[in-house]
Parts: sequence; C-alpha cells; structure tokens
Amino acid sequence: MAIANPILNFVVRGFQALFGIVVLGISVSLIRGHHWGSLPASLGFSAFVGGVTILGAALGVAALFLTFLDGMVGLIIDALVALINAAGGIVLAIKISGVDCNGDIDYHSAAKIVFNDIFNGGCRRDDQCWYWFTDPEVMVSRCRSTQADCVFMFLAVLVLAVSAMLAFLRMKKGY
Repeated sequence: MAIANPILNFVVRGFQALFGIVVLGISVSLIRGHHWGSLPASLGFSAFVGGVTILGAALGVAALFLTFLDGMVGLIIDALVALINAAGGIVLAIKISGVDCNGDIDYHSAAKIVFNDIFNGGCRRDDQCWYWFTDPEVMVSRCRSTQADCVFMFLAVLVLAVSAMLAFLRMKKGY
C-alpha cells in the first residue's frame, strides 16, 4: 500500500526488499550447505519467507502506480507478509533455542549444535553428521547464519509495522 510520501514509501520498501534479499540469500546458502538426508523444512520455509518479502516489497512499490493495490488490499498484503515473516522468525528461533553460537562451546552446547539438523549438514545416522566429520567449525558458522536469518525476518516485521503505521496515518488524514 502506498504511503503519503512516495520517497518514504521507496525507503520503507527498499528496506523491506533488502531484508528479503538477505533472508533469501542466507537461507539458500544454508540449503546449499545441507549434504546428507532430507532438507529441514525450516530452511525451505525460510527461503520462501525471503521470496515473499521481496514480492511484498515489489507490490508495495507498485501500489504507487496501481490504485487497486492501495488502501485495504495493501494493508492485507503487508499483514500477510508480516505474519509469514513472524512465523519464519519464530520457527528459526525455536530451532536454535538454547544453542550458544559463540566460539566458547561447552559439552552441552556442542551436543545441541551437532544434533541440530540446520547446523550439521545432515546425518546418515545419529553419530554420523556431515560437518562433524568434515569441518566442525562450519557448524558454528551455520549457527550464526541461522541467527542472522532469524533477526532479519523480525526486522522485516518491524519495517512492515512502520509501513502499516504510516498507511494508517495516511488513511486517517483522508488522502
């Protein structure tokens, strides 16, 4: 939906698109790093979230030129994109809960990293995980990437909340 000031709309949608691109890029990088077994559904959903966020940003810019995307339709699109981003962020936050992604890894944290299907690159059995054998430090890097992915999803929700607030103020003024 269009915001009163077109420049402000471009800035808000630019941040939305940027966050969507980052989420999509990190998610695809994590997907490409998965080698054994089936892909965790959370990674596929994260890539979907990035794509939907980019599409939502494009529709937000298009609302400047297409009046049917303005108003309530735009608010519904933004709410849906925000809901999808929040769901993706919550899913990743749950998947990485209790894991310390810093370099200081104790036994308990190491076990959580090794047996997390996002970080380990896939396992053949419970004791044979891809990155545990090839390069254990990559699991810490993948942990940090997953944290960043989660943060950018929540930042996209924040940007969409700002967009909704600006649209509400515009609708309240009546122009």
